[in-house]
Amino acid sequence: MLKEINCNKFIKSPLVFQDGLNAVLGDNFSTNSIGKSTLLMIIDFIFGGNSFIENNSGSIKELGHLTFNFKFEFNSKSYYFSRSTESSEIVGICDQDYNFINELSTDTYTANLKLLYNVNFESSFRAAVNPYSRIWKKDNYNVDKPIINFSKEAEAISVENLIKLFGLHSVISQTANQIKDQEESKKILAGMVRKNFAPKLTKTEFQKNENEIERLNNEIADIQNNLLKFTLNIEELSNKELIELKTQKQKLLEAQAKVQNKIRRLELNIGSTSVKNKYFNRLSEFFENPNEKKIQEIESFHSSISKILKRELEATKTLLERENNEFKVQTLLIDKKIEGLLSNVESPKFIVEKIYDLTIQVNRLKESNKFYQQREDVIQEVKTLNFSLDETIKNILKDIETKINSELVRINKEIHSEKKKIPRISLSRKAFKYDHSSNTGTGKSYADLIEFDLAIFKLTNLPFLIHDSVLFKNVEDMAVDKIISQYTQFKKQIFISLDGINRYTSESQDILNEKCVLQLSETKKLFNRDWR
Repeated sequence: MLKEINCNKFIKSPLVFQDGLNAVLGDNFSTNSIGKSTLLMIIDFIFGGNSFIENNSGSIKELGHLTFNFKFEFNSKSYYFSRSTESSEIVGICDQDYNFINELSTDTYTANLKLLYNVNFESSFRAAVNPYSRIWKKDNYNVDKPIINFSKEAEAISVENLIKLFGLHSVISQTANQIKDQEESKKILAGMVRKNFAPKLTKTEFQKNENEIERLNNEIADIQNNLLKFTLNIEELSNKELIELKTQKQKLLEAQAKVQNKIRRLELNIGSTSVKNKYFNRLSEFFENPNEKKIQEIESFHSSISKILKRELEATKTLLERENNEFKVQTLLIDKKIEGLLSNVESPKFIVEKIYDLTIQVNRLKESNKFYQQREDVIQEVKTLNFSLDETIKNILKDIETKINSELVRINKEIHSEKKKIPRISLSRKAFKYDHSSNTGTGKSYADLIEFDLAIFKLTNLPFLIHDSVLFKNVEDMAVDKIISQYTQFKKQIFISLDGINRYTSESQDILNEKCVLQLSETKKLFNRDWR
């Protein structure tokens, strides 16, 4: 725990801290600008925060850069450190006289603090403690948003940090990592398809391949089961193959004939010629004064159109001729297969080659389907894992909800003598709601916020709590008395600032005076020089 802070600009140094409650008290006139909130900011700075740099620049401007030397104690062992506003990203490791020995980054320093406090929350040290260090200007004391780090933080992040604070995020992380791995696999498989390293199959094509695999396997099995019969009568197997090949050839020839007919029709159209002049001259034999010039102009236009059509027809003919040549190639391949069958009618080698060909086809189809199945399995696994993750998070949040709300019931009864609306928190994966809508008064709303912090402090390994006087301003005096009583139930350190303690019971005053770290007033401010 934090034991002391030294600073040569403090009016009193060192400031000594103890287990449990540590109070920074103002005077009975609630005088402002005397350093209560500033000291709490410095304590937050000692714990690795940066709000003092961001929100107390006036102190630095007037006093110059400040260096804070401080001591922690864990298991009866002391640890000495130093942190300056001039190089706030560095924390110095010191000896007991605060002579510099080594340095750490603030991230490493806070990670070490987490180890020294021996806490089991799964977030970073600052992510855990920052929401519950509620100090004026820190932007984290919204009574409706008790778990946020700052006003614009996404609620999903706040909820995730709460889960980590309860030490329940490891199960989520495990499933989330599995989803991440599967998503990466899905990207790799999609990339293979995109780069044409693997076939792109639809569900229909997959099923068609499955049917073809079954057919080919049946054919292989048929050959294997009747091997002796086929060996004795290879002609039967050859005939089956011949029939299949001849059927394929017939289909090819029919398709080729259609293409050839199209080519012949195109050739006739391409070969058409224009009308010659001598035919125009003969029109005069049948018609009186025919306009031969006009007719020639029309024919010239027709001739231009014909040239364009001719180019298009020739291009179409070229495509059809390629298609016709492809039919010829396929027909020749079939003819060779037929020739091979006929030449092997008396050879058992044919059976081996047939089984080999069928097996190759089966393996090729299986390989295509195997890739498709892998991709589908990954997609399904991602869906299953996401569903499992949603259910896991839902159950974890329900458990956290129940624990917090049960503790709120207990605390609320102890703080408020009359029946008051008990606040409740509702949690979902991406949002939360702290419901104290029936408590319309400002004071009760801030009391609800303090009660929430006390519940979290009781239920988790949160190492310390900071409550500034702004939280107590409008809370009923009797409720503050009960809150102070709640504070005394903890051995973990709580840092508060409070004004006008004469308003509270003598018992509360005794507690606060006993736990007072520093008493401030108009004539006794935090720093040894006043500029306000």
